[in-house]
Amino acid sequence: MSYDDFKRKVQKAYPDAKVSYSSNGAQHTANVEGRLVLYTNADSDAIYGMMNGGVPIGRAIGIE
Repeated sequence: MSYDDFKRKVQKAYPDAKVSYSSNGAQHTANVEGRLVLYTNADSDAIYGMMNGGVPIGRAIGIE
């Protein structure tokens, strides 16, 4: 998934939330209001999440 696609999907899922984005080329990350972190590898179509500083919540099906 491209960085632009990742950002578009997160923005669509959280239109009113404060979201910060980063990417190192291999992994894209979105920090949603400091509580939820969404991430994906550049070669994957799946988006995963972590809550509260690192508790994995698995694949974020509703965002995809």
